[in-house]
Amino acid sequence: MPRSAIVFGRLIAEWAKGIIITTAILLLGLIFGISIASGVFGFVLIVALTSLWCVVFVGFMQLVALKTRSAAATNSAGLVFFPLLFLTPNFVPRDLLTRPMEIAATANPVTYIMEALRSLILRDLDWSHILPGFGVVALLGVIMLALNVRVIQNYD
Repeated sequence: MPRSAIVFGRLIAEWAKGIIITTAILLLGLIFGISIASGVFGFVLIVALTSLWCVVFVGFMQLVALKTRSAAATNSAGLVFFPLLFLTPNFVPRDLLTRPMEIAATANPVTYIMEALRSLILRDLDWSHILPGFGVVALLGVIMLALNVRVIQNYD
């Protein structure tokens, strides 16, 4: 069995879990009265974007696990994403951020994912926000996949 199958298997399993969890959360939100402005297609796009972001996140964690071989380091690596959430325009629109925060938010890839998800919920298919989110996930996904495959092939 090729070693890359271990990487792919883990990431595909996490992608499936991401689909299930995202769908469950959205359905629960719909029960409690949220509405998705982009409709059923927007619902599907939210599930796709979120589940693919799960793959990127797990790919990063898996990379740390393969490189360090330490459970503590792997668990701590997830904390890298925590400050990235606060360097996005999650709580304040981008045009209201101070200039240093605006620069940080623009450089932060998580910003584009959050803006795409917000757009899908609040607006009707605003592709100027949706496509950058999918672009960031695709780019980071390819990078994480390539790095994981490279590391596991050299794993002893």
